[in-house]
Amino acid sequence: MKLDSATISIVLASFVPLLVFLGAWFIERRGASHREKPPQQEKLLRPAGHSLGIRLENLQDRVLSELLLACVLCSAGGVCALTLGLFLGHNFPAAWSALALVLFAALAGLGAWRVLLAFRNLEEARNVRLGLRGEQAVAEVLHETADAGYRIFHDLVEKQIGNIDHIVVGSRGVFVIESKARRRRGTRNAKPEHVVTYDGKGLEFPCWYDTETIPQAEHNARWLGEFLSKRTAEPITVEAVVAIPGWYVETKGNFPVKVMNAAYLAKFLRGQSQKLAVAQVQRIVALLDDKCRDVEF
Repeated sequence: MKLDSATISIVLASFVPLLVFLGAWFIERRGASHREKPPQQEKLLRPAGHSLGIRLENLQDRVLSELLLACVLCSAGGVCALTLGLFLGHNFPAAWSALALVLFAALAGLGAWRVLLAFRNLEEARNVRLGLRGEQAVAEVLHETADAGYRIFHDLVEKQIGNIDHIVVGSRGVFVIESKARRRRGTRNAKPEHVVTYDGKGLEFPCWYDTETIPQAEHNARWLGEFLSKRTAEPITVEAVVAIPGWYVETKGNFPVKVMNAAYLAKFLRGQSQKLAVAQVQRIVALLDDKCRDVEF
């Protein structure tokens, strides 16, 4: 193999698209941060699934970064392969040929590993997107209850508990709504694939048994009740509800944590009796508005 200008041009050309993209991306990001300013300084309430949306964006960025790094590593491996061919063709010392072979194998292996990481991040992003769509579906139903005097807050974040998907506040009470989106993956024992059974402790799906969601909803409701009671200096009871979009829920008894299809939420909330005075509701709304209003415009 002869190292001529044509060979060198082909090797260098393989790096051009990647380098141009990285340069344009860096210049655009750096320029935008200096030129652009938000049109208003007031922060916004967190939308439904805000935390999951940020997580999804980060995962997508990681997928792109891993793929770009894989391209760099594989291109460098190609250079090593070309160098190895040149060494072998000109009878270079065996040590140099071995070094080129080792570098090629290492770079190719690292490139393949980065592609695998990108695939794993892509799978995680797929699951996060499902959770995001689930929270948005539940939020869509909850906003229909505004005619019953309810105020809705989304994605309250707290270090002690992680986050609360939705909080519903009105004269009929305060409710923590945990949304759980699950894919249908067939069935076992001839059970209908669209039915989930709730026994008070866990959720029995056709192919698995969920023991985490109910305790999580109970814990979040208890924390929020203590937080509101402490801040308002009056006892506030918070009820926990788990909403599962797209599933038919069979409940084996009357349990403190309610589980239902997301479509039934509006009817459930409208059917509650009056529990709180108007002044109490206003104080709770003010606290939650301050807690959830942290999104930059």
